[in-house]
Amino acid sequence: MLQYDVVVIGASSAGLFAAEILAKNGKRVALFEIAAALAPAPRTYIITPGLFRVISDLDQSLIRHQIHTIQLQTGKESAEIGLKSADLIIERSQLIENLFQRAINAGVEAYFGAAFLDLENNQGNIQIRIQMKGEVKKVKADCLIGGDGIDSQVRKSACLKDIASVPLIQAEIDLSANWDDSETKVWFTTQDTPYFYWLIPDRGRKAVVGLIAEPGDNIKMILDKFLDKNLFQANDYQTGQAALYDGRLKNETRVGDLRILLVGDAASQVKVTTVGGTVTGLEGGKAAAAAILSGQSYYRTLKTCRKELSLHSFIRDLLHKMSAADYTILLNAITKSVQSFLEKHDRDAMRWQFRKLVFIQPKFVPLGLKLLFRSIFSLDSDRPEN
Repeated sequence: MLQYDVVVIGASSAGLFAAEILAKNGKRVALFEIAAALAPAPRTYIITPGLFRVISDLDQSLIRHQIHTIQLQTGKESAEIGLKSADLIIERSQLIENLFQRAINAGVEAYFGAAFLDLENNQGNIQIRIQMKGEVKKVKADCLIGGDGIDSQVRKSACLKDIASVPLIQAEIDLSANWDDSETKVWFTTQDTPYFYWLIPDRGRKAVVGLIAEPGDNIKMILDKFLDKNLFQANDYQTGQAALYDGRLKNETRVGDLRILLVGDAASQVKVTTVGGTVTGLEGGKAAAAAILSGQSYYRTLKTCRKELSLHSFIRDLLHKMSAADYTILLNAITKSVQSFLEKHDRDAMRWQFRKLVFIQPKFVPLGLKLLFRSIFSLDSDRPEN
């Protein structure tokens, strides 16, 4: 029987970061990944500088490009927000490969082609069953970390509620010669999606144009129509599912003598305003490691991240109730003073600053109250009319 202090299931960014921290602090850690080799699917990410607040010594060469301006548009209305600290363009596969190497250097033992099966309970003595090379291995550990994504098998084996998710798709395009490649653009088009479209420039005059939609929508057809309308030509597509944060979900439990913690997408640690979860997922991995090393509850070590995620969840509830007319009001309310405020505070550190927006721009109050009223009493349809 294999025996470790901590077993991590899934070579996700959050799982890898947790494994690295634990190994650096003297824990014997094993990582089991179902894929035959480390080959994460490519996806172009735009990430706030908060990434380097979480991992201060992360390799700077991972930054492929930088964004200094975000342009928001709905209909004919637009607003521009400069960024005091540039957003970062990073390739997901390169980030995971870097985090994997960091984990190996810290002493983590990694096994590929290793599928988590279930937990075997022998009168409270829990063994983790892993299938490798056609045979079942039994692994003993004090703690089990599930970093195995939205459809987490660790989560299911612990009898925890499943994670809700939404589909996303990005088309890889060539950037036109007249497009400022230091600017990303967001379109709010409520008749297509309660979320948004985006264009994110990458290095080499490349870019991705993407969309988040509701489950069941024909997301590729919606995106293709948007591409045609804006004269964008898709070279390839990147697809995936984005977890939806739910503060009511339980992400720590105990089965017999085994402590179980979920991180990243497996714990729905995603900002639902933008459906971005890289920074918050890494914070989840860091908090899980801290909980194991200190003996504290994961709920406690994750407190700061939970507050940030809950704020974004509240904002998303309101945004889901917005019509095109509401977005016009919102963009018109982004004055120079609001722009100045937003350019200083990135999307992964809004919990301390959000309330100040009310004093900077009082017009947000009636709009917010109207949306809150809709949310509470459900007076509008699932998708707002224009």
